Amino acid sequence: MKNSVFNLHRLPLCTCLLKQGDVKKNSHPRKILWLPVSLFCLHLLTLSGTVYAAESLEQAWDIALKRDHVLASAQYKEQAAQHQLSSAQANYLPKLAVEAGYLRTESEPAAKINIPALPMLKGASLPFAQDSAYFGGVTVSAPLYTSGKISSAVAAAQAQADASEARTKLTRSELKLAIAQSYIAVLRAEHANEVAKSHIGAVSKHVSDVQELFQQGYVAKHDLLASQVALANAQQLGLQAANALELSRAAYNRWMGRPYDQAVELVDIGQAGQTPAESDLNTLLQTANMQRKELQELTMQSTALQNQAASVRAGHLPQIGVSAGYSKLENRYLAEDKAWWVGVVMKWELFDGGLIRNQASQLAVNAQAVREAELDVREKIALQVRQSWLSQQEANARMQLVSKAVEQADETLLLARERYRSGLAPNSDVLDAETRRLQAYSNRDNALYDRAFARLQLQHAAGQL
Repeated sequence: MKNSVFNLHRLPLCTCLLKQGDVKKNSHPRKILWLPVSLFCLHLLTLSGTVYAAESLEQAWDIALKRDHVLASAQYKEQAAQHQLSSAQANYLPKLAVEAGYLRTESEPAAKINIPALPMLKGASLPFAQDSAYFGGVTVSAPLYTSGKISSAVAAAQAQADASEARTKLTRSELKLAIAQSYIAVLRAEHANEVAKSHIGAVSKHVSDVQELFQQGYVAKHDLLASQVALANAQQLGLQAANALELSRAAYNRWMGRPYDQAVELVDIGQAGQTPAESDLNTLLQTANMQRKELQELTMQSTALQNQAASVRAGHLPQIGVSAGYSKLENRYLAEDKAWWVGVVMKWELFDGGLIRNQASQLAVNAQAVREAELDVREKIALQVRQSWLSQQEANARMQLVSKAVEQADETLLLARERYRSGLAPNSDVLDAETRRLQAYSNRDNALYDRAFARLQLQHAAGQL
């Protein structure tokens, strides 16, 4: 059993251990033997639980998402957007700078003296600085009014961070659907392989019956040859089904980060009792409009571009800031070589040849382009939800037919075999009945897993996965 915690075939080993020796039924040595044997059996059950425990879809999601490189890349981009937001917000804060240096000139800077009242000083020079000096200072600056340039840039960074977060959630949802598809592909291939084995067994049994009847002279050689051809075809189907199973397991193990040839045992999610109650189509459409991450991402991207355009436009408006500091210049000719200072600075760029205007227009047009893309995606999502909902309705309707068809196909095959053995039906009736039985079982399994995947597709389309 796939869902059992341990395998019952392990229990006889414990029973055999308890029966070893010539210990009498109620004797003291038997009581002494019970404790180590019990511990040994418990250890075997624990080991078997580790080996044979089936993997659920939730466990598969947890394992695959932790190691997926695409999701990790989206998460790193989300972190980068958060750093960009912090960078934009840092423009609100004062800036503190320290400056220091050393200056060396060829000669001492000096000024020529030309005072008409003192003609004897004509041509003389008066030094005002040393030929080498150290200088340094500390400056503090902060914006006072930027006409919305900083606030718009912060709003744009926040919208871009929200868009990155939505992209990460979208990536996670898409990966979950892809992993679920691979998970279901393994289950589908396992059932197809079992059906193929059953088909080979049924045709082999019929070949044995025809062989026996042929040897007794009751049927023509044509029946034997036709049955053997059918067996060869069934064996080819078996080979194809086994290969498809290995391919699906390899694809699933790739998601899990495991060796491609590792054995896979999964919890079967195709059972009827695991399908939740259906939702109304209009409700699903409304949910998709509110929760689909593609729409949230595009909305935030458009908002970010609009705010970036506003921030650029603010460059044409006055920018006011305050700065203060302390500076020192090594100069023996100065009465005071150090001083505190403070000032208010305004910058108003009146003309730049249309640079800022065109940059802002470019961002605004890009925002409109993203808005149009959002409207297109919204229409596609509405169609996707409707298609997924119809697919689920079809799968549910098929489920009501396939179980009955399987029962009828089994019964038809039994009747065809009895009629053939009695000489009341040709060999082709048995082969046709077996072909219909194979198709009925395949239809049943396809309906099971189509319904399971349709449910997940509908959850993804509605933004609930």
